[in-house]
Amino acid sequence: MRILVTGQRGGVGSVVAAHLADQGHDITGFDIADGQDVLDAGAVRRAAAGCTAIVHLAALAHDSAGSPEQIMAVNVLGTWHALLAAQSAGVTRVVHFSSAQVFGTAEGERVPDYLPLDDAHPRRAGRPYGMSKVLSEDLCEGFSGRIGIATICLRPVHVWLPEFYQRAEMRWQADPAAEWTPHWEFGGFVDARDVAAAVECALAAPVDGHVRALLCADDIAASAPSLEMARRLTPEVPVRGPDRYRAAPDRALVDCSTAKTLLGWRPRYRWSARGALRAAE
Repeated sequence: MRILVTGQRGGVGSVVAAHLADQGHDITGFDIADGQDVLDAGAVRRAAAGCTAIVHLAALAHDSAGSPEQIMAVNVLGTWHALLAAQSAGVTRVVHFSSAQVFGTAEGERVPDYLPLDDAHPRRAGRPYGMSKVLSEDLCEGFSGRIGIATICLRPVHVWLPEFYQRAEMRWQADPAAEWTPHWEFGGFVDARDVAAAVECALAAPVDGHVRALLCADDIAASAPSLEMARRLTPEVPVRGPDRYRAAPDRALVDCSTAKTLLGWRPRYRWSARGALRAAE
């Protein structure tokens, strides 16, 4: 399969592009580092010509990455250009990178209505980056309804590269409060290698229309069990189905059922194994 991957030189994009290439796909890259701008609709259209799928990662990936105007332009208009390029090229599927920040629960913005956080949770992002991802999801949904191209919006929590495990452990050892200060992300993380595998699943899964799917590791990165951390740091937030944590006390406080059920995705990397594959694998 020939795949256009936008943002393929970024930290996550490079892992995704390498994984897809290893799976035998023909990768066409499109990245600002090479002078290719998603704000140039014609350039995106030309890059997509001859491709059968688009994986759209190009974005300003945090509120600190640009002004609100720049974030909205790159993330929203850039997504629209990728969708128009998909239509022009006759692409059958677009995998778009959204974010768990659509819920407005990241970096201390607000607490969730409930835990575990899931794809049905209301989207309440109030900051530019999160709002740009809300709008981009809606663009994808509308595009699928109008054109019929399948759009899969992946919603990763904080994406970790392999070196992040040791870095986090060392930081917490030096200052235990650093685990939740200045904010706590419910211990949620997802390994970049699992994110790349999710893209592979999204490209192959037998789904039509529009899908939105959270991505998170199966366990939390934490010094205490999940329910203990939840009670300690967000006691006002109800936990649905607490019995599920009896057999797996470190079970994630993010529910990835959509990705697992519809896409067939299974995360392999865990905090408990510090980013290594489990012994059974």
